[in-house]
Amino acid sequence: MPRMTALSTLTCTALLFTAGMTLCGCQTPDPDAKYRTDLDSLEADLTPELANTAQSHDERRMDWAVNRNQDLRSANSDMDRFWLTDKPRPLSPYPIMETGGNP
Repeated sequence: MPRMTALSTLTCTALLFTAGMTLCGCQTPDPDAKYRTDLDSLEADLTPELANTAQSHDERRMDWAVNRNQDLRSANSDMDRFWLTDKPRPLSPYPIMETGGNP
């Protein structure tokens, strides 16, 4: 059997890549696809603005952001309670008047 040279290996690789791109149908996305009003486009996605039954994609992203923010703030509060930094220590037997900060 003849040995494959570097040129024939490169040629085979290029042919396989071209055939693969042709078979998989790789195309650039159409930026105006969401504005089409023909029946096939409407039937493909009847509610393009909704991500679930009641929310758009942007509303869902905001829900995730709000939940993540609240979770991180809660974790910080938990760590403050763990390290006992959430309130001042009662080192004096006499009552100390609060001067500000968290109650």
